[in-house]
Amino acid sequence: MTARESPATALDAAIERVVGDLTVLHHDHLSGLLPPERAALAAAHRDLATAEGAIAYHRNALMRLSSGSYPMDAPLLERLRRTVHDLAQATAARDRLQEGVAAALEAVKAAALAAAPTDEELTPRDFAALLSLAGGGTMREHLLTHRVSVRTVQGRLIELPAFQRLEAHELVTRDTSRALTVGQPVTLTDTGRTALLGTRRSPITAPVPARPAGAWPTPARHH
Repeated sequence: MTARESPATALDAAIERVVGDLTVLHHDHLSGLLPPERAALAAAHRDLATAEGAIAYHRNALMRLSSGSYPMDAPLLERLRRTVHDLAQATAARDRLQEGVAAALEAVKAAALAAAPTDEELTPRDFAALLSLAGGGTMREHLLTHRVSVRTVQGRLIELPAFQRLEAHELVTRDTSRALTVGQPVTLTDTGRTALLGTRRSPITAPVPARPAGAWPTPARHH
């Protein structure tokens, strides 16, 4: 079930401010392309949307029973009581699920903050993104939603903030001569390949100062 096929929830706008279009989120979840925190958010949002659908069903049933189309008698009153009870239970379940979605959204925000490296450090997530892009990728803007995404040639989604950090440290580059709506090919720079291969030197070369583990490689100087 995608977000556009589901009833809207009270948290849709808040989620889209953090992760982008909900349809894309659910599509990537079904494709197994999301990191754990976003996958948990997508699953929780799916359950919340289902709960909103249950509320809508019982509310419509209550409106139909109380519309005056049925004779007011004991059986109708009993159906009204059952429907109100079911609506109350569905609302309580929705409220619990909404709390879970809010918690999942905070976990996504916290993961994004934790993934932000210092100026000189390459985090495991950054390294994983760089490794995924070793075979190439594409940055593209969706024509309708204008959401920008980066995917590897294998179809894996790279989180945009992670790509932007790699790009800022000159580990990846993209062909900006092409329009984003068409797709800009992404490749590793020499510095990016060095980061993947490490800074090993041949034994016959002069030793170089050791760099801290996880440090960004220094781009080669051109004379």
